[in-house]
Amino acid sequence: MKKIILKVTTALVFSSLVFTGCSKKESASKDALKNQETRTIVDQVGHTVTLPKKVNRVVIASVWPLASAYCLMFGTDKLVGLDPAIISAAENSMLIKIVPEISNIESGFSKNGQLNAEELLKLKPDVVLYATGVMEDYEVATQAGIPAVGFALNIKDFNAVETIFTWIDLLAEVMNTSYDTSAYHEYADKMQKMIAERLSNVPDDEKPSAMIIHRYSETTLQIPGTQTWGDYWLTASGAKNVANENKGTPQVTVEEVYRWNPDRIYITNFSDAIPEDLYTNSFQNYDWSNIRAVKEKQVYKMPLGIYRWYVTNTDSPLTLLWLAKEHHPDLFADIDVNEEIKNFYKQFYHIDLTEEDIQQIYVPKREAAGGIKK
Repeated sequence: MKKIILKVTTALVFSSLVFTGCSKKESASKDALKNQETRTIVDQVGHTVTLPKKVNRVVIASVWPLASAYCLMFGTDKLVGLDPAIISAAENSMLIKIVPEISNIESGFSKNGQLNAEELLKLKPDVVLYATGVMEDYEVATQAGIPAVGFALNIKDFNAVETIFTWIDLLAEVMNTSYDTSAYHEYADKMQKMIAERLSNVPDDEKPSAMIIHRYSETTLQIPGTQTWGDYWLTASGAKNVANENKGTPQVTVEEVYRWNPDRIYITNFSDAIPEDLYTNSFQNYDWSNIRAVKEKQVYKMPLGIYRWYVTNTDSPLTLLWLAKEHHPDLFADIDVNEEIKNFYKQFYHIDLTEEDIQQIYVPKREAAGGIKK
């Protein structure tokens, strides 16, 4: 395992707030940090964070996509806590092939998206890594005397390929090490450039209209508008985001979807819904039968490779290629996406994917959404 991780890094280089009774533990945690040799870094919130010179115990909270990059770079030896949503994704992804022990990492410190200070302190972490959109994690960790480092979702205007570069760099800084990321950067840059060039002359009226369902249940229908991963994916891959009249990822009505009437619909792995749920109208509050994408069977679950493909992760160059070919197959007829995925995993993750693995990536199970707050 250690040998594999070292090989990978040379190429890749990425419930409640319970404080009652914690005061003595918080003080002990702060005193322990004072007694160590320390250093400071600046995170993607702009906070100056004091860390031990050597970080030995890491908890990854709300910055879920970061865990796969961490495991590829460092293995799991120093991971003492992972949010349950990270583990559920890993168990249904290709990451489990690289670090099967990830299933056994403690996750009880987080319940329904909320950190429990008492349980977090039991893990004795040197640092908590969190998403800047969940500042509650920062509050819980810092009030417990634990350094917390924020990773921003919008650091590159939601360009998922560029964002993961910055996350890998910050992660290496947190761990006080460095890696040669040149091969990965070169591949991702080349992929972005090639796709942009091929799509540059496509007129708007030849771009399919599309939308992405972020979360879907009997009571929830959230569709990403502008300033989201969803808008980046659709526009960068040559589609029109029908929800671009909205900002962020709001709750929408089915009447809005009727008006948009998209050619294609994608469902993220942050929902346990699958295309068949739309085809069969399995949720009583919604009737999808007259939507063009449903009538023409153009509803897809977004893939799950090393992590969920909707958000930034080390697979992001592949996500962009997959979507571009879905939207404009003629422009990318010379590219076999399955072979591209296999070659990418071989080069950067040092694992050989089978045809069955490829199908699992394309058709993730409902269970992959486990641990996500509904």
